[in-house]
Amino acid sequence: MQSKKNPRSILKSCSQTCKQEIYRAALRYRKAGLSLIPIATNQSKAPAFDLLPLINADGSKQNERKSWKVFQKRKPHRSEINHWYSLDKDIYGIAIVAGKVSGNLEILDLDNSDIIEPFCLEVESRAPGLLDKLPKVETPRPGLHCYYRCEKIEGNQKLAKIIPSDSANAQTIIETRGEGGYCLAPPSPATCHPSLKCYQYYGDKDLSMIPQITITERKHLLEAARVFDECSKISPQKTRPTLSKKKQYDLTRPGDDFNFRGKWAEILEPHGWMYAGTGTDHTDRWTRPGKDQGFCSASTNYMESDLLYVFSSNAEPFEINTAYSKFHAYTLLNCAGDFSEAASELKFRGYGKNRYDLKSKRSWRKDLRK
Repeated sequence: MQSKKNPRSILKSCSQTCKQEIYRAALRYRKAGLSLIPIATNQSKAPAFDLLPLINADGSKQNERKSWKVFQKRKPHRSEINHWYSLDKDIYGIAIVAGKVSGNLEILDLDNSDIIEPFCLEVESRAPGLLDKLPKVETPRPGLHCYYRCEKIEGNQKLAKIIPSDSANAQTIIETRGEGGYCLAPPSPATCHPSLKCYQYYGDKDLSMIPQITITERKHLLEAARVFDECSKISPQKTRPTLSKKKQYDLTRPGDDFNFRGKWAEILEPHGWMYAGTGTDHTDRWTRPGKDQGFCSASTNYMESDLLYVFSSNAEPFEINTAYSKFHAYTLLNCAGDFSEAASELKFRGYGKNRYDLKSKRSWRKDLRK
């Protein structure tokens, strides 16, 4: 990603926001094919409802209410923009409405500064140069909005969640604003946001320069975002053991014995995987070969399952969003998927003997006493 340097000259830094600049930006956004709405300056990020038109869903006068949803279907008229941002009125912010009305606009919203750089690197590994094409806005949290148009878009989606160490509730860190959504944009006043901070451009592209990307490029963006999801991994009902490992496995079989006694580090590290620490859900994290250490490509022991779960699409021979036992992972990495060969190798290494046969142990002790 390009470094944050001079914002576009057409839009001053949000710290220098004035009515004239907001009005000028609103006109330019509309000319660029974007629908927009006015935002209240009460730190709520909510629409300025007092400026919006009345609608009534059922045609009755008593159910009339002011709503921004009309601008999900059409762009505001020039006269409406003049009314919202005229110099004799209070100051208001700007939000861009996503969806078909804005030329199939979708906005990727990264709400955690810690994942911005890893996300950008993940996208770059999948689609080099893609992020450089997109206008980007630094948000007050701080976070990042990435704007693009695509033939295929959807409604708002939550792509990645984490569970903070100080909370039991999941927190969304990456989502989209698609059909039915909106995002605040520069040069909205700082008083539009609870933090009293501004939205500012990141890089050298503004919202009059939103490109059309391909369906494949959009897929790369969404898949890169899902890499950072810590919550939608494996269904606990399918993976959480209800019995002890000793009772689950037939330890006379090399594969089962390896599942019981093997170590994930011994399986993954010889093939270039790197341990990336422990996640907030107490799973062990792993970085696939070819990625910088610390970036998460898979986890082990989610919900005490003792399984490897891969959430990178570039982790061959593993498939994305798939769980693997130790024996399965060993077979793919060392024996090209041949389970018979893997069982033979592990038997040669001492797995699958009757080490846990208590009757045999008692007989052995009896022989010693003789």
